[in-house]
Amino acid sequence: METNSHPEAAASNVKQGQYSPRKRKDTTPRVNPQLAVELVYQELKRVEVYTKRIEDATARKVQIDGKSLESAENRLKNVLADFERQGYRMKNGGYVDKRISFYSILCAVISLLFACFMCYLWTDAAKDRDNYKQYYEYYQEQAREQKGNK
Repeated sequence: METNSHPEAAASNVKQGQYSPRKRKDTTPRVNPQLAVELVYQELKRVEVYTKRIEDATARKVQIDGKSLESAENRLKNVLADFERQGYRMKNGGYVDKRISFYSILCAVISLLFACFMCYLWTDAAKDRDNYKQYYEYYQEQAREQKGNK
């Protein structure tokens, strides 16, 4: 004979193989209504404080953004004023910096003097070459004759 491992299942009026949910213990915690109201009230207060902090931070950010916008506007005005001043200087011919133009002219003069000096040396060397050409040709002939005699 078969032994039933679940005697309580055999005692019930449910047929074997048919699903029957088990009865569970009631695990719902018992809550004091007064305590629940107090906890909800505290949570609402915490959310209100958090919302207030967010609103304050947003207001400060808007204030900071306004200040940075104002400083950017002032910088743009300064740049525009500088451009206008440069325009007036260019119209009046005073846009060349005197020191820079002086140094530029000085460098050009020094470069020109250096070029003249190099031309002088080049022509002087050409004159020397013409003066010593006959000696050079003589020594070349001597060298050819010595190679021919060997």
